[in-house]
Amino acid sequence: MGEHGQPELLGPIKATRPPWGVPRVDPTALGYIVEEYTLFGVAACYEVVAGQPGSNVEVKVTGTAPYHTRLLVIRPANPDRFNHTVLLNWQNVSGGFESFAPSDGELYDGYAWVGVSAQEVGLYGPPVGMGARVDAKGLVDEDPERYGMLRHPGDPGSFDIFADAARVVGPCRSTGVDPLAGLDVRHVIAVGGSQSAMRLVAYANTFHNLHRVVDGYALSAWEGRAPDLEDGPTSFGGARTVIRDDIEVPFVVVNSEFEALALHLAGAVDSKWIRYWEVAGAPHGVTRRRDLPNGRGWKPNTLHIKPIAESAIRHVRRWVAEGRCAPSFPRIEFDGDRPPRIRRDAHGNAIGGVRLPELEAPVAEYRGVATGTGVPPLFGAARPFTDDELNAMYPSRQLFEDRWQRAVDALVASEALRPEDAQTMAGQMHQVRLPSDEPHSIGPREGGALDDADEGWA
Repeated sequence: MGEHGQPELLGPIKATRPPWGVPRVDPTALGYIVEEYTLFGVAACYEVVAGQPGSNVEVKVTGTAPYHTRLLVIRPANPDRFNHTVLLNWQNVSGGFESFAPSDGELYDGYAWVGVSAQEVGLYGPPVGMGARVDAKGLVDEDPERYGMLRHPGDPGSFDIFADAARVVGPCRSTGVDPLAGLDVRHVIAVGGSQSAMRLVAYANTFHNLHRVVDGYALSAWEGRAPDLEDGPTSFGGARTVIRDDIEVPFVVVNSEFEALALHLAGAVDSKWIRYWEVAGAPHGVTRRRDLPNGRGWKPNTLHIKPIAESAIRHVRRWVAEGRCAPSFPRIEFDGDRPPRIRRDAHGNAIGGVRLPELEAPVAEYRGVATGTGVPPLFGAARPFTDDELNAMYPSRQLFEDRWQRAVDALVASEALRPEDAQTMAGQMHQVRLPSDEPHSIGPREGGALDDADEGWA
């Protein structure tokens, strides 16, 4: 909020129902507390008066308005477990409602997590033309008793709202109510995926060097776009852009195969402060469908960038707190055609990128983007190999399992995967059925293991 005054907090909020979007598992078993606060203040809206996206832009204030939004806080119950880092999550509203807080992952390794209801869709639900789920509701309609007082000035004010949230949870917080109960905060890392990643890139490119309230960024499923500062809730990206290389705080962007072409065309490359990790074969989001309406031999693609994104958060924290730069990885390769196309191996899978075991010991051809399947292209598709193909590739199950395990070991050795996630990833090989297996001894092979994530994990 800056010159518009000091933001204020109320809370923790007491109500008969739990807050919307709490983790799907009880975090108290993990030693964490969930609380909710409301944040209110004055937000400005802006327009660019000089410069281009991805450059040193100049902005001017075109208006101000009050706001009253909410913060969902997940923090260690024992202050001694706190690692001095807040993950400040720009709540994703791609589905027309706010995404749920994480139920597992890097968060529960000593961080505090704060979900910021920065956008108007989170409060009021999707407007006409957004293309959201028909049952999508905003917070105000989901629980009027709890959230009826919330007010949003419109998405042009979202950038100031997010900055205010960073101020009230950061090292220099000075509000009368402390949402982190005295925890010794030293670093704030902005976190967001998909549509939220676009918003965070717009924030970073325009406001980071003005506000200096965020110490690093962990983004996922970013399509190389950022909205204009004046855009409302129906905008899903705006113009192509890159991340400015003069911000001088760490960025790690974990993308799927779906986003690879956009960043290739934008010329986005690793630099002193920026790392782009691309997970070959993975889609932007994972559908819960078990079949595709117009599959014609293609099945849902269940590969997930999430394990790699969890590692990225750890790397951003180390980079911020200890000065240990995140590693670089090979990018997904493209040919020289116009337009460029992803280079693929003899099995149809992408060459390059971060390699999940499903690509190093494949039982299917994985595409991060697919059209004509009856679901949006961002969910990709997978074509299971025939029995003849699998028999030729894997004369024995041991050969398959050895390749899978080597891929997991390679991910851990390269630090693309957290060591504590290796056992789960390795265990997924046992869900794959090969034609040489004993009948019914192994689970179904089609598409691999389904997870219970919402469509579009970010």
